[in-house]
Amino acid sequence: MRTTPIGIVMLLGCLIGVSPALAQRRAPDTGMVGVGVSVGVDIPSAPALDKGLDLAVNIEGYLTPRVSVRGQLGGAWWDIVGQRFAGTVKPLYVDGNIVYNWEGGAVHPYVTAGIGMYRFRFEQAALEGSDTKAGFNVGGGVMGFMNDNIGIRGDIRYFRSFQDSNPNGGVDLDLGSFHFWRGTVGVTFKF
Repeated sequence: MRTTPIGIVMLLGCLIGVSPALAQRRAPDTGMVGVGVSVGVDIPSAPALDKGLDLAVNIEGYLTPRVSVRGQLGGAWWDIVGQRFAGTVKPLYVDGNIVYNWEGGAVHPYVTAGIGMYRFRFEQAALEGSDTKAGFNVGGGVMGFMNDNIGIRGDIRYFRSFQDSNPNGGVDLDLGSFHFWRGTVGVTFKF
């Protein structure tokens, strides 16, 4: 699977982009709020789906300098491959996560876990369908602060639905107990 090399490249890119001078930057404070955007690649588990682009926005509130609550709204585009028909699955998701970060000098490594709602919309010629499922995600990453209020972040997360998903729209496209990997890079502005 290509998940590991993609993730390593993304995290190394974040680390290289953060200079050692950033080690003097402060960690987030209790009560701070962060707003951010990210772009990444999703790697679905279903063999009928190709990896695709993922875009998201998030808001984060710091309960302590080490613990935050993050909400994220995003979407992706995955092409259907290897089937007798062509089409696209477009997941739209809303996640709520708890994030724990460590003081790491120039970068702050973190772990995250949460739950979310995932709406899978299927489009193929004149056929359309959708399916909405609850799920969870776990992962981790690194955040490097460019200054006291701007951070560059890279992470890898694993997502899994609690139930089987079948957004078939009249076509046999059973995604089963759906799961996928997501690797992203993003920027966060803290207030």
